[in-house]
Amino acid sequence: MLTDDQRKRLGDWIKSVTPRALAYARSLVRTPDRADDVVQECLFRLLRRANDYDLERDGVKLLFKAISNLCINQATRERELVALVAVRDEDDRPFDFADQSALRPDQIAQHRELEERVRTALEKLPPMQRAAVELRALGMSKEDIAESLGISATNAGVLVYRGRKALAEDLHLVLGGTNSDEST
Repeated sequence: MLTDDQRKRLGDWIKSVTPRALAYARSLVRTPDRADDVVQECLFRLLRRANDYDLERDGVKLLFKAISNLCINQATRERELVALVAVRDEDDRPFDFADQSALRPDQIAQHRELEERVRTALEKLPPMQRAAVELRALGMSKEDIAESLGISATNAGVLVYRGRKALAEDLHLVLGGTNSDEST
């Protein structure tokens, strides 16, 4: 049984971690509703065992590992979960993270085109590579990615490297730069 202080601290922890967890889950599944369900299920499982874990210290790693496992397991069972999609709001429009108020219309169009190309390139990656790239983009270390995906840190590094390389190759023409293999 949790004390009132523990409940308050857990409530604060949930409020702080939920936006990142939702963003990550939405990057792994096709619909925001499904991502919400995944996050709720994982939070429920963690909270049921709140007395067994120090959620304030280890909860983020545990939550992201649970989200990764649940999404990857569902992706292997259900083909509809294979592709990543952009994080979207309740009206199913992509979130705009950059302040575009100072941008010209042509810059806004280029920005949106680049977002769509990145989304399309991410969709082509295998689920484990996508998950590794997404977790790295959220600022997680190789060790944290490895723990979240249930693999070795070396394998996590390989997945991130290969995922980024595939993205770079896919986006090579869009960005107008040279391929990293060509410049070395």
